[in-house]
Amino acid sequence: MRVFRIFPLVIVVAATLAAQTPAQAGSPSEALLLLRQLSRKYAEAQSYHIEAVEEQTSSNDLRREWRKTVMSAATAAGSRYRFEGQSAFGSAVIVSDGKTVWSYHLHEHLYTEAAAGQEPSGPRMLEPEEEGARGAEHLRHFLSHIADNLKAATMRPEETITVNDRPVHCVVLSYNEQDLKEKPPDEREEVTIWIDQQRGVIVRTLSRGQTYLVLPGSEAHVPFFKETSTVYRLVTLEPPDAPENTFVFIPPADAKLVDEFPETKAFNRQRQVAGLPEPVPPEKWLGKPAPEFRLTSSEGETVSPGSFRGKAVLIDVWSTSCAPCRAMIPDLKKLYEEVATKGLVFLTVDHNDDPKVATEVLARERVSWANYHDPEDAVQRAFKSIGVPFQVLIDEDGKVRFSHVGEDMAKLREAIANLGPRYSSVASGREPGERQ
Repeated sequence: MRVFRIFPLVIVVAATLAAQTPAQAGSPSEALLLLRQLSRKYAEAQSYHIEAVEEQTSSNDLRREWRKTVMSAATAAGSRYRFEGQSAFGSAVIVSDGKTVWSYHLHEHLYTEAAAGQEPSGPRMLEPEEEGARGAEHLRHFLSHIADNLKAATMRPEETITVNDRPVHCVVLSYNEQDLKEKPPDEREEVTIWIDQQRGVIVRTLSRGQTYLVLPGSEAHVPFFKETSTVYRLVTLEPPDAPENTFVFIPPADAKLVDEFPETKAFNRQRQVAGLPEPVPPEKWLGKPAPEFRLTSSEGETVSPGSFRGKAVLIDVWSTSCAPCRAMIPDLKKLYEEVATKGLVFLTVDHNDDPKVATEVLARERVSWANYHDPEDAVQRAFKSIGVPFQVLIDEDGKVRFSHVGEDMAKLREAIANLGPRYSSVASGREPGERQ
């Protein structure tokens, strides 16, 4: 089913212009303009259905590792979604009909059930079986941000490739580390993107490059070659109404309903043995004064919420080992560009990280806001919360206006917009008068 009736023409025109007209000095190339247009289409889709297969190889002279992940993601109005994934660590399904959220682990034959918006927000393991499903959840996010860090791209000769056993004629473009606005130090990467010329969707990406493994607590940078190939077997943006059972979980006969998965239960048991306090749902803090805690920067500067009284403050707790935290960085950078001049204090807190590794990651991402180290879990102890990413928004009077474990940039933006008129444009991510 074709959902873009005008967009394919735009691709053909863009490709033709790239072939016939050199880019003006100081202006983005036609390849970059095309990629920006594509990423915006993904970002603005209110619903979608994407299926992808990712194959990743990493190797050096002494090691070789190959992994394959199969992912499927579908969303619809009414906060309905279905994320499925198969990886080396197992298979899982996370599905919501807008009222109830189910998580099912195929190999454990177990599932959990919770009211939508009231999923456990306290201690939560990153369940290994859910790796593929969480990857599926981030498919659209990756595609909608694919052009964010680019200052240039190159149009390549058109190709016909095979997707789902059928030929697909593609516009092809590529970029490398020299085309990035912010180039990672000591890394090389070449990315190629194939775009279905008829339907105007990305059908394959290939990343190849040299990178380094940074060992925590060590000065060693171990080099290795990494290649990631992702084939998008199905891409439908703004699809028609999905079948009723798409966003409903029907437990298999051998599936058992549990309150927690075994690894989460073991994790909670360890917390109890360690004498850690029971978590408090983040929403319980709304409208209440923020608890006091102290943080120290890499330069030795110490701050607390009280240090910023009279200013609104956004605190993001993250970890270098947390994939969702790292995935949020482009969104947070865009948000920071919008709020830095409006008076909102923006800071991050690395959770249980080696300060040197955290600093290197943020330097590589060219993050310009303040980051603080929290070896004693001061923030999460103060808020009686566990899990990253964790965001807290504190208003000028020192009261909590937003508190959330996980990723929800839309709700975070909405909370910032509600701080006052000068933040109103933050909700949409566009400045007043900016065209869509």
